[in-house]
Amino acid sequence: MNKYRVFFLSTLFVTFYVLGVAQTVKYNVGDSTKMTVTGTSTLHDWTSEVKTVNGFVEVGNNMINKGKVKKGEIIKTVHVVVPVKSIISPRGATMDKKTYDALKSEEFPEIIFDLNNNEVSESTGEAFTVQSKGTLTIAGKSKEVTFPVNGLVLSEEMLSFSGAYKLNMKDYDMEPPSAMFGQIVTGEEVEIKFELIVSK
Repeated sequence: MNKYRVFFLSTLFVTFYVLGVAQTVKYNVGDSTKMTVTGTSTLHDWTSEVKTVNGFVEVGNNMINKGKVKKGEIIKTVHVVVPVKSIISPRGATMDKKTYDALKSEEFPEIIFDLNNNEVSESTGEAFTVQSKGTLTIAGKSKEVTFPVNGLVLSEEMLSFSGAYKLNMKDYDMEPPSAMFGQIVTGEEVEIKFELIVSK
C-alpha cells in the first residue's frame, strides 16, 4: 500500500510541476513595432524600412512581478517573421527590386528569427537586458546569432525589446546588389535595427 501511495504522490508532484512549467504568457508583436535595415554603397548610405513584422514572445507567467523583471528570469520563446517584400526603400521600386533579388524573395519570402530559453542577464526592475541567442534565417540560410537586446516593461500588458544586429550578406549566400553596370556596389555588411512592441 505504501508503494502505491508513494507512486501516486510522485505522479501527482510531477504532473503539477509540468503544468507549472508549461504556464506561459504570450505577447504578440504589435503595429507600433519599428524595424529598419541600413547599409552602405560606393555612392551613398541607405536605409530601408520594414513595414510588416509578425510574431510573438512567450515568457513565464510569473516573469513580470509588480511591473518589474528579475535577473535570471527566462524569455521562453521569441518568434519573429518579416515578409521580405515588406522591406521598402524611400529610393523607390528599383532599389526594392534589387533588395528582393538579393534576398531571393521568390524562393524564400520570409526572414525568420527564433530563440528559446534566453536568460535575463541584467535588470534594474522595469528595464532589463537579454543576451539573445537564436537562429536567424535569411534567403534560406540559417545561422546561429548572439547579440544583446534591451527590454522594458511598458505595462503589465506591454513590453518593448530593442537592439541591433550587423551581418555580412555573403554569410547568407547573398550577393550584394549593384547598379549602373557594377559602378555602384552595395557594401556586404548591413545592420538590422529594431524595437519590438509586444502586448497580450
